[in-house]
Amino acid sequence: MSTKKQLLAQYDLHDVLFNNVIDNINDDEANTCIIEPLNSIKWLAGHLLWAQRNLVRISGAQVEIPWTAHFLTIQGSTEEERRMPKGEFPTIEQIRDKWNETSPVIRTGLASLPDEALNTVIETRHPIAPFDNTLAGLWAFINDHQAYHIGQIGILRRALGKEAMQYFRKAEEVKA
Repeated sequence: MSTKKQLLAQYDLHDVLFNNVIDNINDDEANTCIIEPLNSIKWLAGHLLWAQRNLVRISGAQVEIPWTAHFLTIQGSTEEERRMPKGEFPTIEQIRDKWNETSPVIRTGLASLPDEALNTVIETRHPIAPFDNTLAGLWAFINDHQAYHIGQIGILRRALGKEAMQYFRKAEEVKA
């Protein structure tokens, strides 16, 4: 399997898991801070959406990721992002809907990248040393980042008394 196919397979899995991990979580539950200093489910879901902007850049997709000022981190954001006005705080449903609106567009852009483009050395450094400074290395880091935060939400959903996240698509989604 090619590097691009492996990275796309991870992207597809994260798309399913993102939806599954926030399934049956209402906005009040999403805002709950289980214990300080843990982030809420909503912040983590918004942060996952914020991180998708990196895949927008890699893929060349033409999508807007809103609410970035609410969910950025200092080390992973640009000066321009940090100066953005925050605006209204979204609901967990709005975050999920924006994810589901933008994810297929991003995936199409990623799938259309030529395999040789993944070997392009990039100027952007990322914090995890094992990944090289290629486009493929950055994409692999972003995939790892997404998996990490989906796992955090999985723990928080269990702390709220919800059933464990499922790893498969719901039957009604498969039919659609």
